[in-house]
Amino acid sequence: MDLISVGKFISEQRKIKGYSQVELANRLNISNKTVSKWERGNGFPDVSLLLPLCEELDISVNELLSGRKLQESEYHERAEENLVQVIGKGRLSPQEKSINRILTIAMLIWCILAIVISKIEFFASSPEAMIVFIVTSVVFLLCVGAVWCVTTISLKDLK
Repeated sequence: MDLISVGKFISEQRKIKGYSQVELANRLNISNKTVSKWERGNGFPDVSLLLPLCEELDISVNELLSGRKLQESEYHERAEENLVQVIGKGRLSPQEKSINRILTIAMLIWCILAIVISKIEFFASSPEAMIVFIVTSVVFLLCVGAVWCVTTISLKDLK
């Protein structure tokens, strides 16, 4: 699925219907910036908006995913291709799997380290060290989680 061609198709169909971006956005209860983003190929409608968008533009979801009007003879073939593409987007790529494994290992190592250090009497004699360790742990885990989420989301958006 090519977001640029889908965006151009949305724009063409919107203009055929005589809607401005604002009018289409109002009909879908979204912002006109969202419509603009789709039309520039910088995003794709949320699944919950596919049917309402297609109804407003008098197109099928299959045509939307194809980025063009379809002849009856090619409709079923394109439906299968689009279905395979959409299902494929839900799976993690090898890069995403590698990143997730690395981040999981880093979090596990940190947790093991935290358990080992917490068993040592070091913190009993130095409350400041315990506070620093807790703050560092929280920051580390938040950073790893953020990188994990952002990387996975970003890689999915690039597909």
